[in-house]
Amino acid sequence: MLFMRTQPKLPGAAAGLVLPLPFSGAQPPAMPALRSPPPERLEARALIARLREHIARSEDAAFRLERSAAAGRERQARMPWTLGLASVDRHLPEAGLGRVSLHDVSPAAYGDFPAACGFALALAVRRLADAQERRPLLWCRLETEVREYGRSHGYGLTRLGLPRPRFLTVTLRKPVALLWTLEEALKSGALALVLGDVAAQHCDLTASRRLALSGQEGRSCGIMVFNRNNREATASVSRWCVATSRSQPVGWDVKAPGPPAWQVSLSRMRGGRPGDWTLSWQKDHASHHFTLVSGLLGGALHPGAAEGAGSGPAPEPTLRAG
Repeated sequence: MLFMRTQPKLPGAAAGLVLPLPFSGAQPPAMPALRSPPPERLEARALIARLREHIARSEDAAFRLERSAAAGRERQARMPWTLGLASVDRHLPEAGLGRVSLHDVSPAAYGDFPAACGFALALAVRRLADAQERRPLLWCRLETEVREYGRSHGYGLTRLGLPRPRFLTVTLRKPVALLWTLEEALKSGALALVLGDVAAQHCDLTASRRLALSGQEGRSCGIMVFNRNNREATASVSRWCVATSRSQPVGWDVKAPGPPAWQVSLSRMRGGRPGDWTLSWQKDHASHHFTLVSGLLGGALHPGAAEGAGSGPAPEPTLRAG
């Protein structure tokens, strides 16, 4: 064995010595009595305990409130961007128009460009109505179209439902410069939606693909309003063709122009299906929404008037360009 355990020897044990005890007497000395804390300290301890309970309850309530708010934001994020009209929305995919997608709107014929712009702006109003969206809207105008059809009117935009503090516009002279501005605006991420008066002859599949990728990078939506009916291939998710339609008369003057109305054709929708409708843009208190215009056969402006349309010539209603 390399090691062996040995018992230690106490000094004096071998000699039989007896070590004295540290105290004398039969009983050890009594410990001093502990003094009770003063009443002020007891009150402070009780107050701290109550504060801890209150903080725990507050943290629990704040956690539940934050969780509820997060669930609300998640539900809001899942709400698709649609037209708010069941007969049209059923032609769209489940995700709606797509919040970061590219769309294009074309006039059906010469002179329908203002109607196409009005329909695109109505779609923009639907997009800006999202409570979670705080970014503004930019409309890039082409100088040739401004000279042809005029500038945007502030009161008309307000009546359409566009919030003036969130509306921006810029006019450019060259179509190529406008495409560059659209691309940079979509890429910036500072805008909720970007509209543009696009010259169809300068926007091919490559240019529209660049716009679509820029919108995905900046989490923004783009709407191209072509200056003529464009049937060429683009990278747009949806393609709309818009024509001027008869507006419904107002109650106080049958000759006065009513709310905007369009003949809308959805010719392409990724994940959806095409369709044709006659839509009107209505204002109900503080909300703006699309409605179907029914009974426009033979000049009739409501369903009951369609049966009596053959008895006599129907009055010619006022046209509205958008």
